[in-house]
This record gives sequence, C-alpha cells and structure tokens, in this order.
Amino acid sequence: MKKRLLAPREEIPWYPAIDAEICNGCEACAEFCRPGVFAPGPPETDAVVVKRPKMQVANPYNCLVLCTRCEPVCPSGAITLPDPREFEKFVEYVE
Repeated sequence: MKKRLLAPREEIPWYPAIDAEICNGCEACAEFCRPGVFAPGPPETDAVVVKRPKMQVANPYNCLVLCTRCEPVCPSGAITLPDPREFEKFVEYVE
C-alpha cells in the first residue's frame, strides 16, 4: 500500500536525530539510506588523534515520513526518530 502526504513535506517534522556523543562515524546510515538523509559532519581533531567525522542529518526533508528503517542499522544506537503515532495524521494510505 502506498502513502500519500496530506501536507507539504517541509511542514512535517519527521526525520531522524543523531546523538553525536555515541555516533562512531561508521557511515552505515548514509550507506543504507537511499534518499540521502545522512552525511558526515566536519572532521574531529584533538591534539593527538584525527577521528572519523560524526554523522549528521544533512537533508532532513529527504526522509520518508514514517520510515524507521535506519534506526536498527546504526550499530551504536545513535539514531532516534519521533513517535510515529504523532505523524499518522499527515499520511493517507492509498492503493
């Protein structure tokens, strides 16, 4: 069954959040997400080590409303999504 949005996509605040404290920069989310929601952030450096950049939500409105498939792909558990029940009002299911 297909979904049709009942409001312009830019008015629906459905997109993931990344906890930078636990993101390991593995890029699994970016490799998995076809719409291109995720991208590496700026490189992190400290006095001794250059670290992989943390991932960021670069294109939040590319996220498909009510899609939750990226959450379990993140090995560190850094990705969270809003409560889907709050967003059902924005979607109509059509054949």
